[in-house]
Amino acid sequence: MRASWAWLAGAALVLSACASGSSTAPTGPGTVSGFTVGGHVHHVALDGTDLLLGTHDGVWRQPEGEVPLRVSEPPFDVMGLALTADRMLASGHPGPQMDAPADLGLIASADGGATWSSVALWGEVDFHRLAAAGDVVMGVAAADGALLRSEDAGSTWSIISGVPAIDVAVDPQDPQGVMATTEDGVVVSADGGRTWSTVSGGPAVWLLTWTDGAVYGVGEDGVVHASQDDGRTWSARATLPAAAMALAADGDRVVAYADGSVLESTDGGDTFVARVTDLPT
Repeated sequence: MRASWAWLAGAALVLSACASGSSTAPTGPGTVSGFTVGGHVHHVALDGTDLLLGTHDGVWRQPEGEVPLRVSEPPFDVMGLALTADRMLASGHPGPQMDAPADLGLIASADGGATWSSVALWGEVDFHRLAAAGDVVMGVAAADGALLRSEDAGSTWSIISGVPAIDVAVDPQDPQGVMATTEDGVVVSADGGRTWSTVSGGPAVWLLTWTDGAVYGVGEDGVVHASQDDGRTWSARATLPAAAMALAADGDRVVAYADGSVLESTDGGDTFVARVTDLPT
């Protein structure tokens, strides 16, 4: 199902020039403090050197060393966020200025988050986790943890049964490779999610992100784990100051949202420094 959104009004929206709250100059390389992002952070993503924040109050973009600016106007509640080569994908709930159903299904932006259009499942699904690789998009439905998969860039979907999931990740080199976290541990699939096997002795992680060369995970104890063999074996890396609520990676760069800050690693998760601080928890 597709929809024409009244809040887009058929025209491109101008990027917001200011964030809510005060904006303070960077206090050091990669660290910004003294501002408030309106709404707690649900997701983080890396777009080149830019950091994207999916929040209760829209999508925010932070060029490295600068203050984040909200790019989605009017804002919406971003419950799922993923990037492809040419689009930003999201899911969630409408903001107060939007005429839209409670569940936005899969929506997409081709202009960096300024304007959005419905792709599928409008009014039907709220994805709390999204992952994409090529034309494959996978999502975790908030209602029951069901895993859904699309092989045509999100236009049509099938439900993958048998895995009530917390998070999902897709192999960027081979989208038939899928990994998910469940209450019983990490599970992997080599056939797009049709069949699954449990990772024996795998770490207790709830968030996953799959980048070229490695899968990263983090759990309630804040320990970051990495696997370089598609989840068969894992090694512990740094320990975050608290349980992470969002995780993303691009090569050796790893970002996590924990304890009200976005922490960044440039060495594959061995060490982290604050990139964005003073965010609401």
